Amino acid sequence: MAGDWYKTAVLLLRFLLDIVVGLFFLVLIGIAALLIGKFVKWLSTFDVVPAPVIKGLTFLEYGLFAVDVVCFTFLVMMAGYKLMVEIWKEYR
Repeated sequence: MAGDWYKTAVLLLRFLLDIVVGLFFLVLIGIAALLIGKFVKWLSTFDVVPAPVIKGLTFLEYGLFAVDVVCFTFLVMMAGYKLMVEIWKEYR
């Protein structure tokens, strides 16, 4: 009985580790998007930069953050699914 509890605890720790690593990358890529935003604001102060460049970089910033959030959501869903499958295998 104690072995089952230990295996479940290990699975939960692996799940939490997956989430923590995913959060690390979410924050890292979010910071990159934030830096692109700061760069765009700084770049827009110059009159010589064409508007399509500013709009393109803004689209890149929002797109990068949106893809990051979608990937993190997918990671959480798949990690949860993997956890449920592994627990199901243990107690079946």
